[in-house]
Amino acid sequence: MDMINSLADDTICQILSSLPIKEAALTRVLSKRWRYLFALRPNLRLDDNDDDDGVCGGGESFIDFVNSVLAVSGKFPMSNISIKSGKRIAMDDTGHVTRWMTYALEHAVRNLNIDVIAEDSIMVPLEMFTCKTIVELRLSKGFEALIPDDVYLPSLKTLYLDTVYFYNKRYCVLEKLLSACPVLEELTIHSPTWQVQKRCRTVSSSSLKRLTIKVVLFVDFWDLTFDTPNLAYLEYSDLAARKYPVVNLNSLVEANLELRVYRNMSNPTNLMIGLRYVEVLELLSVDTWKMFCYFREEIPVFSNMFRLTITVDFPDHDWEFLPMLLAKCPSLHTLVIKGPLHADTRDREYGLSCPVKVLEIYEYEGSKVGELEQLKVFIEKLPCLELVKVLAYATDDKEKSRITKDLLMVPRSSECNIQITFCEDALPRLSRDRKL
Repeated sequence: MDMINSLADDTICQILSSLPIKEAALTRVLSKRWRYLFALRPNLRLDDNDDDDGVCGGGESFIDFVNSVLAVSGKFPMSNISIKSGKRIAMDDTGHVTRWMTYALEHAVRNLNIDVIAEDSIMVPLEMFTCKTIVELRLSKGFEALIPDDVYLPSLKTLYLDTVYFYNKRYCVLEKLLSACPVLEELTIHSPTWQVQKRCRTVSSSSLKRLTIKVVLFVDFWDLTFDTPNLAYLEYSDLAARKYPVVNLNSLVEANLELRVYRNMSNPTNLMIGLRYVEVLELLSVDTWKMFCYFREEIPVFSNMFRLTITVDFPDHDWEFLPMLLAKCPSLHTLVIKGPLHADTRDREYGLSCPVKVLEIYEYEGSKVGELEQLKVFIEKLPCLELVKVLAYATDDKEKSRITKDLLMVPRSSECNIQITFCEDALPRLSRDRKL
């Protein structure tokens, strides 16, 4: 112990910073000198999920522990602060979380992650939106904010907002926020809604490269603009907008879509046309690919697309959209189908020129009516197939043997191979009860 005490504070702090904060905090009892050293670390990570026995065994609440850590760290420079709590924070304690954010701003942090659950909304300090140093900001699980007129985040590259509601009414929050982030590269929004309704949403940024929008409650039809010429990745889950006035997605490489479309209220034609340069496309629900049936006349030619993934998540459907979509994909190499196969009700032609070389089937059971028959149809109708990859569900060797025998007996050309992988640990994904 005397040998360790002879070390300089900086050396001890460096040693302690390599330990989890829970373990480092135990050194507070060694001496008065050690009382504060555990908190002096450039990367501060506090997570009550790491502490099942009461924070550091001392019996204090997580909020008290965070407050004490921030208090003893004084003006020590910190680059990264992450605070997570899986336990619900009482209504009277939400002000502590706001003060944690203020503390982080005072220390000019570069990366801030606050992920907490509270009984009441947590106010984001106004200073958050004029911070010149912050590079990555993540706020999760129930925040409220008001964007000031002088909002400016010159260093922000990553913004993650999960259930953050903005009170601003005079303008589109997204448009205002993005215009104040000149170097923003990644934006993620998870929320039932993030602003007062009845307002057009505008995503406009020349620097944005990755965009994720997941709206969990379908509450209103909005107009939505995508003016993002350098966007490479889009994940978009929402009620399809009333219209898309501007869609600039000319650099898009990958798109994952889960959209609910109402024919008389949604008009996604501009969005569909704007996706024409995409290389990898995933349609995450039957609702989404039915969009292509409803607006079939507007389907563009996807000249760059080499991988298409579709989800079939309930049985009362046919395959009308698939030949229609494949005909618009002259460079398609891989077709992925997620969900149990069901027999088509009609004999459809997929075209002699359909270029698909790899077919991947997920959640194959081999016992459902029409499942094997529909696989045979795909192998017959896709003339360029070289490989069929099947992820099958089986719990014992007998089932595996039966499925393997059935699949290898499927008629096919000598150039087409079938590759079977079995999954035993997880049940097939449950069908979602969705109706248009």
